[in-house]
Amino acid sequence: MIEVRDACFSFDGTRNVVDHVSLDVASGERVALLGLNGSGKSTLARLLNGSLRPSSGAVRVDGETDGLARLVGYVRQDPRNQIVSAVVSDEVAFGPRNLGLPRAEVLARVDEALSACGIEALRDRMTSELSGGQQQLVVLAGVLAMRPRYLVLDEATSMLDQPTRARVTRIVGEASARGVGVLEISHRPMAAPDRTLCMRDGHVFEGGAPSEPPESPAQPYTSRETSSLRGSNLTAVYGTHVALDDVSLDARGLTLLLGPSGGGKTTLARVLTGVLAPDAGTVTLDGRPVRAGDVGLAFQRPEDQLFCDTVLDDIAYGPRVRGVPEDEALSMARDAAALLGIGEELYDRSPFELSGGQMRRVALAGVVASRPGAYVLDEPTAGLDAPSRRALRDLVLRLVGDGASVLLITHDPDEWLPLASAVVRLEAGRVREAGAHA
Repeated sequence: MIEVRDACFSFDGTRNVVDHVSLDVASGERVALLGLNGSGKSTLARLLNGSLRPSSGAVRVDGETDGLARLVGYVRQDPRNQIVSAVVSDEVAFGPRNLGLPRAEVLARVDEALSACGIEALRDRMTSELSGGQQQLVVLAGVLAMRPRYLVLDEATSMLDQPTRARVTRIVGEASARGVGVLEISHRPMAAPDRTLCMRDGHVFEGGAPSEPPESPAQPYTSRETSSLRGSNLTAVYGTHVALDDVSLDARGLTLLLGPSGGGKTTLARVLTGVLAPDAGTVTLDGRPVRAGDVGLAFQRPEDQLFCDTVLDDIAYGPRVRGVPEDEALSMARDAAALLGIGEELYDRSPFELSGGQMRRVALAGVVASRPGAYVLDEPTAGLDAPSRRALRDLVLRLVGDGASVLLITHDPDEWLPLASAVVRLEAGRVREAGAHA
């Protein structure tokens, strides 16, 4: 059993991120941990795995207080924070090798884990070339290869397409049936848990998330002329892997980009925004070649675009680079922060002290503050709580209503389909379907 007794943890020695928490997770039990962004869920997860030690109180796993990583498999919110090897097979083998297992046993566990996660074809791929969803599966395979007694899953399916989520749900269910205890941190748990906990301001209590006011239906944006973001005959190759194969699309209004994990969506996002030069093809915005800053890009992982010392400086960076006077740049940053629901109490915090959901909102605010002519948002709702998802939806509608085109990559299309003007499906680097929707 995982036993947490009156545990506290503070990063700065003054404010407890985890505040006098006590909880249990039994063998074979499935527990869901809910809560708003910034409530302390990921920090608690790291305590359970031994990645962090409590400032006070205790964490015991089957009576032990040391070597918890052997007993508790932990899948982090961002898989890149967990991947240590260059090649997929080496990554999955890393844990078993560190357990001191014989080579034959290590290889057998690697084969078993790759097969369970449906990623045998990725065995020899470079981990750095994989999509976020593929990286999540690689990390899960590496954790399963260690055969832990407990699993802690921190938004472990946030970057996966629906069929792959169903596969992971089955894998976790089978592990639970074998007696593995599971704590799942998610705004939308994979399956009905045996028990639900909620975390708020560092405290944990029994029961579901706090009730929220009923959500009013989203209203499509008022139709008007928007910018046109066009990609023509785009090809991109990583080594021998063709990520994009003669892709063409014209994004106007709100365009959804759908497709399976590893289908080329993130590569296309980088090409359309000028971050990655294609091996062939062109990208234009309203008929002109795209230049740096013309198209705003919200990365799949918000940490990739956060680098300033404070939240407000990070949001204001774009306007400053474009030569906007300081007072105006700060005003634009505050406006963007308000649009994303970022309170003034976070302005002077380091963006790297924030939760994953908070970092995502700060990164989005930094993109919006520069007011580019078009936007590409790569899985912008991954890891966001319900209020933040609603705020993002309203923001996207406002941007389109103001004349910008938005290309939105998502594995959760249902909340966006009623609002989209077009849908494009990308599979294996090729456009399989494209057309008007609303």
